[in-house]
Amino acid sequence: MKRLWLCLAALALSFQCHAQVVASKGVGTVSYGWSLSAEDKDKAFKAAQVAAVERYFAENGEAESENFEAIQPAIEANLDKFILSSTVINEQVQEGMKKYSVSVRVELNVAKLRSTIRRSSPTAKAGPAAQNSPLVYVFVGREAASVRTYDARVVKRAELTREASAESSESTKGSEDERIRGNRVDTSASRQDSASTKEKYAKQIETGGSTTRKADQVSYRLLPMNNAKTSITSVFSQGGFQVAEPEFVLQDGDMKAVNDDFSAGNDLAPSTLRAVVASMRKNQIPLLVLATLDVGIPMRDDATGMQRVAVTVTGRVLDVSANFPREVASVPAVQYFGVSPDNAAAAGKALKDASLAAAREVVSRMNAAGIH
Repeated sequence: MKRLWLCLAALALSFQCHAQVVASKGVGTVSYGWSLSAEDKDKAFKAAQVAAVERYFAENGEAESENFEAIQPAIEANLDKFILSSTVINEQVQEGMKKYSVSVRVELNVAKLRSTIRRSSPTAKAGPAAQNSPLVYVFVGREAASVRTYDARVVKRAELTREASAESSESTKGSEDERIRGNRVDTSASRQDSASTKEKYAKQIETGGSTTRKADQVSYRLLPMNNAKTSITSVFSQGGFQVAEPEFVLQDGDMKAVNDDFSAGNDLAPSTLRAVVASMRKNQIPLLVLATLDVGIPMRDDATGMQRVAVTVTGRVLDVSANFPREVASVPAVQYFGVSPDNAAAAGKALKDASLAAAREVVSRMNAAGIH
C-alpha cells in the first residue's frame, strides 16, 4: 500500500511538472556575407529560440501575445533563464540567397515566464499600494441535462394556370342550273360543304414552399466547482487582484438567480445582472468576472484509447465602478480537453484545466488592457 501511494504521488508530481514545462518549436533565419560564420549561426539559433517562445504565447491567445510583447526584451536578454533545453531539428543553407535557417525544439520554463509577466503587469508596476484591486468571480460549470429537438415544419404550395382557346368555321357553297329544251326542262344542282375547328390548350404548374427549423431547446445541469476554486483564486491572487468569494458578497437570492439563468441559457437576465451589480457596489468591489464552462459528451480518444472530454469556456469581465457597468475584457469561446481512463475523471480533469486556463486568460487580458 505504501508503494502504491508513493507511485501515485510521483505521478501527480510528474503532471504538475509537465504543466510548468512546455515544449515549443521555432525557426530563425539570418542573412550572411561572403561566408557563413559561427556568429551568424549563433544569431539564427537565438532568433529561433525567441520564435519558439513567441509561438507558445501565440498559441495561448491574443492577450498572451500582447503580454509577450511586453516582456520580449527581458526574454531576449535572458534566454537561459526561460529555456531549459534546446535541440536543433534542422539546418538549411541557401547559398544563392546567402541565408541560413535553423529549426529548434525548446523546453520552456512556463512558471518563470508567468512570473515575469506578473512583475511587468500594471498592477505590479504601480507598487504595493495597487495590489488591492478587488474582484468577484462566478465560474459556472454545467452539462446538458436535456435537449429538445424540433422537426422541420414544411409548407408546400402549388399554383395551376390553365389557358384554352377554340376557333370554329363552317362554309357552304351551292349552284343550280336549269335548261329548257323544247317541251322539256332539265335542272341540275350541286352543293359543297366545308368545316374546320382549331383548339389551343396550355397548362402551367408552379410549385414552391418553405421549411421552418426551430433551434434546439437545451437545459443544463450545474456541476460543482469546489475542486477548482482554490486554484482559480490562486491565479487571480498571483495576478495582483484581491479575490472576494461571491458567497460573501452576493445575496442568496442573487446566487440562486444566477444559477437559474445559467441553467436555462447562456446569459443572465437583466434583473439578475442589476441585482448582482447592486450587491457589488454595496461592498465596493469594482470587477466582476463571469464564465461558463460547458462540459461535452465523453468520447473515445483515438490516440490513447481513453475517454476524452471537451470543455467550452466563455467569459467576460465587467467594471461596475462607474454609473453604467461596462465590459472591459472578454474570453471568446475556446475548447479545452481532458483525457482519463473513465468518464468522470476525464470530465473532472477537463473542467479543472479549463477553469485554470480561463482564469489565466482573464488575467492576461486585463493586464493587456491595463486594468488593475
